[in-house]
Amino acid sequence: MLLAMRHILGREEMAEFLIDVSTHNTASVKGVEKAGFLPVAQIAYLVIFNRFRYLLRRSGWDATSLSPDGQVTTRVIRDEAGWDAIRHDWDTLYAASPTASTPLDFAWLRSWWQVYKSALRAGELRIVTVWRAQQLIGAIPLYIHRGRGGLLGVRYLEFISTGEAEFEETCPDYLNILYLPSEEVICVDAVWQEIGRMDWDRLEFLDLPENTPLLRMQSLPHDAQRFSRGACLVADLTGGFEAYLDRLSSNSRQHVRRLMREGKRAGVQFEVINVDQLAGAFDDLVRLHQERWTADGKPGVFGAPRFVEFHHGLTSQWLPTGRVILARLSLASEPVVVLYGFVTGQTFDFYQSGMRLEVASPLRSPGNLAHLLLMKALIDNGVTAYDFLRGSASYKERLATRANPLTEIRISRPTVRMAVHICVRFAACIIRKGLHFVRRSTP
Repeated sequence: MLLAMRHILGREEMAEFLIDVSTHNTASVKGVEKAGFLPVAQIAYLVIFNRFRYLLRRSGWDATSLSPDGQVTTRVIRDEAGWDAIRHDWDTLYAASPTASTPLDFAWLRSWWQVYKSALRAGELRIVTVWRAQQLIGAIPLYIHRGRGGLLGVRYLEFISTGEAEFEETCPDYLNILYLPSEEVICVDAVWQEIGRMDWDRLEFLDLPENTPLLRMQSLPHDAQRFSRGACLVADLTGGFEAYLDRLSSNSRQHVRRLMREGKRAGVQFEVINVDQLAGAFDDLVRLHQERWTADGKPGVFGAPRFVEFHHGLTSQWLPTGRVILARLSLASEPVVVLYGFVTGQTFDFYQSGMRLEVASPLRSPGNLAHLLLMKALIDNGVTAYDFLRGSASYKERLATRANPLTEIRISRPTVRMAVHICVRFAACIIRKGLHFVRRSTP
């Protein structure tokens, strides 16, 4: 049976199929493949065993870790009222956590849930919080939603602000667990134990930093799989703009100085947007972004109404406090580039941009110039890192001085819903392969 499936799916797809079916380690999966068959009884056993294990956990046999004095407890928040009630605690934890990032801010998370929850299938909050007496010492913002297939649809456990449809996804980076510096181990252990009690079929944690404490080997579930998600490229601004230039290669340094001279000769105007300018600058951002992408036959992220609503609300809330930065480069009073990003601590996260490209422009790279001018402005405000976030565009590689690798954690449980999902994928693959074979065979 397995040999026939392998012939149909190919080696890589077959390996993925086996890993989905069995949550055993890689060695056991290879052993099954080597044996040449996959007994139906094994699948049934895994499904039944997993369900039994889940019921035991739900009944309290696998209790949350407690400190010796019994003061550490774990609570899972499942409703918005309960979530809103701990906002002050969340903000206090966020301010102290070494893993704090833009998409872990309460305002980002709460705004995303408000805007996107109507687009989710059976979306339910599963926010895990860890408390020492009355103090919030750890938290991870999760939710469960259902995939296609009605009641048999796979139940996914993911970070809040991930899992949307691709055309309107917000693509957050540096998702993680929040914790007080002295409470890392107990928080990570408590979170994984609570996750183990939840009723889900597939866990997908995207775009975590490579050094996330969630990957602690003592706490990480044995069936967790880890995958690379690329890297965020960062420009180190420590010591000022000239010190940053010294960290670049000689070619990149010459390129930067040439762009700065071109901008000065062309008489560009560059401004960091204030509250009074917000409405016009946001409109410029959306317009320039959409014009460029639609000209290439692509929809552009600001073509999705929920995406626009989410970021419009976020800029209105955060720009007055300095958490959002909008910067605009103009030529002859006409906007050419608008940059959009967030400040967390001493780091600026560049998120999106809108840019007009003109063949006759005196600027060969207005986007790069805008980034450089914004770097200079941010340095004056104490920013020491300019993070281009995930992606390997050539301009990021040219202007960055280091990279922060990202990772993904996946766990698939051998549940009935997951088994149905795998069978449907297998059937769809057979059909695709068959149609491809027919098309190639037809004269």
